[in-house]
Amino acid sequence: MRTVSVESSDDSLREIVVEWSELLAQERYGAALDICPPSERYLPWDADLLQKAVRGYGVPDPGPGVVEMMLQDWGVDVFVVTSLAGRPDRDEIIRDRIRVDRKHLFGLDPAQYVGMVHYNDVPLSGYRSDLTAQFHIKRVGVDRLMLEFLAMHVM
Repeated sequence: MRTVSVESSDDSLREIVVEWSELLAQERYGAALDICPPSERYLPWDADLLQKAVRGYGVPDPGPGVVEMMLQDWGVDVFVVTSLAGRPDRDEIIRDRIRVDRKHLFGLDPAQYVGMVHYNDVPLSGYRSDLTAQFHIKRVGVDRLMLEFLAMHVM
């Protein structure tokens, strides 16, 4: 699990999301969940389920023919997360599409959480998608923060 100081900037949290995204681009789903452990609030995320969600365009178990139709629409063979490295829109994605919100707790316990991060337009198969990854910003002890993976889905 990656942690940062409670006084860290939003950019420090964005760096963790970028590292997480790069691990997905390398198809290292377990390693991605090691740095941003999954929340226990919703789905029981593990490496296999995360890979299925990426391959299913946010749906771990899509209906028959759905993925094939989407792949055909996109003109790709498989949905995989695309590395941010070398993308001409890399800085824009990091600055504008990885949104850190420390103002709203979305019903989270303020003793444990300080907000959320939404990673919008996760690049898939070379394109910016409408897939979003969500993370809770969780306290670790008294002086550290971590990102807790919540979900990956189409917003």
